[in-house]
Amino acid sequence: MMINRTKYIYKTYLRDVNRYKYNFFEDKENNCYISIKKILEIENPFCTKHGGCLIDNNYYIIEVVPLDENYCIRLFIDNKKHIILYYFDITKKNGFDKEFNSPYYDDLYLDVVLKDGSIRVLDEDELEIALEEKNINKDEYHLAINKKDELIKSLKDNTNKFMKIDFIKYL
Repeated sequence: MMINRTKYIYKTYLRDVNRYKYNFFEDKENNCYISIKKILEIENPFCTKHGGCLIDNNYYIIEVVPLDENYCIRLFIDNKKHIILYYFDITKKNGFDKEFNSPYYDDLYLDVVLKDGSIRVLDEDELEIALEEKNINKDEYHLAINKKDELIKSLKDNTNKFMKIDFIKYL
């Protein structure tokens, strides 16, 4: 059974959020969309199992949807406008849906996290299961693996053009 993994930026990562401010911009120079969510009121802050808080009142979520890449970038930013971490979703396709007036991406399960210079790969098991259960095909599986490797190389080599954008200016 194929599972729809399309995620619309305007409504992702808002569980327990009661009020937020949302804007998005088209960055023609980098051929991407940049969305900003400022969390105004959340019932329960979202914290990791290691104790780091990613989403709380007056925190920001910036999402970057590159139209020429197979990944999206999510930045979690605290109330003092410090970047907590970068979260990359490896994607099959990115685009803009006129009906929903929102950037979107088709998630390919695999994720990469960059925090304090350290890179971690997440959900490799989910990617394997998706292939076994035929939620993705072999081409999509290989696309995810290859994009993950390219992304990690660009982060290590400091050649990823999206990492050079001054995201704080959008806040």
